[in-house]
Amino acid sequence: MNDEIDDDAVDDDASNDDAPDDDQPPGYAWSVARQEAELPAEEYRLHRAILDEFEEEDLEGLDLSRTDDYILWAAAQAFDEIDRRDEAAELVRRIVASVGRHPALHYPDILFFHAGLLRDRGDYDEALATLDRAERQDATLRDDCAERRAEILVLCGRAGEGRRMFESLAAARRDDPWLPLTAGWAFLQAGDYGAARDWAERGEKALRRASDRGTIDEDDARAAATEIDRVREEAAARNERRGTKGAGGAARGAAGAPPTAPAGLADEILALLDAEEARLVQRPPRTAAEREEAERRLRALHARASRAWDDAVEADDHALIARFDDLQWEIVGLAERFGMDIDD
Repeated sequence: MNDEIDDDAVDDDASNDDAPDDDQPPGYAWSVARQEAELPAEEYRLHRAILDEFEEEDLEGLDLSRTDDYILWAAAQAFDEIDRRDEAAELVRRIVASVGRHPALHYPDILFFHAGLLRDRGDYDEALATLDRAERQDATLRDDCAERRAEILVLCGRAGEGRRMFESLAAARRDDPWLPLTAGWAFLQAGDYGAARDWAERGEKALRRASDRGTIDEDDARAAATEIDRVREEAAARNERRGTKGAGGAARGAAGAPPTAPAGLADEILALLDAEEARLVQRPPRTAAEREEAERRLRALHARASRAWDDAVEADDHALIARFDDLQWEIVGLAERFGMDIDD
């Protein structure tokens, strides 16, 4: 059974004794080969089955009430993989609060993973405290923790602090295209599309330097280039959509004009969703009243998208059917990210 443990006791006792073996995924102190060789066969097989074979219904049927951290970690990763992040976060919370330390796991990595889940939910203070714990337990995570801190500072509205931290990191990692991309996505979510575009450009320059110096392999370079294009294109699209939102705005036309065309309506709803994401990212709902108001806004957007989908079905317009279907799921996904269920 996993009992709660005093955080300070764990942090003070942290050492490099459980430093990860070479060539193992994050969260593990042992390589896969060592896990298979040294752990009880039944435990190892269940862990691998959860990661590689279990479907969603199999995960839901697992009894995890008294299992050890090794199995909990497999289940947490599996739930995260299918975007069931509430369940993943609850399992990780149990792992990082447990007394028994499983020898095959590297707990600072799991703390870092937990900070990412907390970031996604808007639990920024807890995420920052969790990063502090991870860094105290493993100093080699210092740069990764600093990058995530900068990201969280941008997301929570402390953009100046986050920008300065990103600038400092970028100066030390001039050939790393992924750091500017982290900054770009953070500013994009926070609604600063100009900054997102600027960081995408910096990522492109870093990628060019890394390619010229041969410090990045071909696959990684290709992936970074694709992500740079995604940030740049998304920033441009959101900036263009920004002018379409708002009742009575230009997108709706003058008084007495025909209602917004279906394609224009999709952009209008997307623009409102962009603004809602920025609002929720910077000011996550904390009280019941704030949650109720956020749910009301998202339900209203979902209802508009649903009515437009009905109209598209009636018109037998398959392109618009697909677009409004995707849009409804985007709205539901944003709600679920912050722990709200609006899918009636």
